[in-house]
Amino acid sequence: MSLRDGMDSLSDRIQAVLGGMAPRERVLVAVAAVVVCCTLGYFADRAMSSAESQVKANINRTMQAQAQVDDLLRTYSELSGRAETLDARLESGRDFAPLTWIESVGNEMGIQSNLRSVNERGTETTDYYVAQTIEVLVDDVDLKKAVDLLYRVETAPQAIRINDMRLKANRKDRSLLDLRMELAFLKPGGEA
Repeated sequence: MSLRDGMDSLSDRIQAVLGGMAPRERVLVAVAAVVVCCTLGYFADRAMSSAESQVKANINRTMQAQAQVDDLLRTYSELSGRAETLDARLESGRDFAPLTWIESVGNEMGIQSNLRSVNERGTETTDYYVAQTIEVLVDDVDLKKAVDLLYRVETAPQAIRINDMRLKANRKDRSLLDLRMELAFLKPGGEA
């Protein structure tokens, strides 16, 4: 039996059933069919609406996750750039002589006579770097020269960390300052 024959057979049965019904029964069957169709349509619409809201929620969550990933990538690239800069600064400190640098900065700034003492305090070794610590005492400098000295420490091509700094007014002349700094000059790790 083919599909066409099956459809014809079903059509004949439906006509036979409807033909044997009274007009009132036909209206009742039609109303019941409409109610069943409306009920099925309602549930189908609810299912589709639920699926649509689920898809929208998934899209929103995906967009939020993508925004977080973008933020993390941006942060990573910034930190990566900082790490590369630090690596370059560490590498430039490989053959760097801190005491010579301090002396040359003092000469350039005209405060060589104000450098009261420059003392080595030791080294700190980590897996990543070696820090040579030096204490620098500078007496009788004005605020401009103190700021210029700190600027030179900050902008040096080598990696220099200020571990401790004390700035106080000179006892004899209140317009002058005494500066005490503990500087750590960083070099790449693996060297003594």
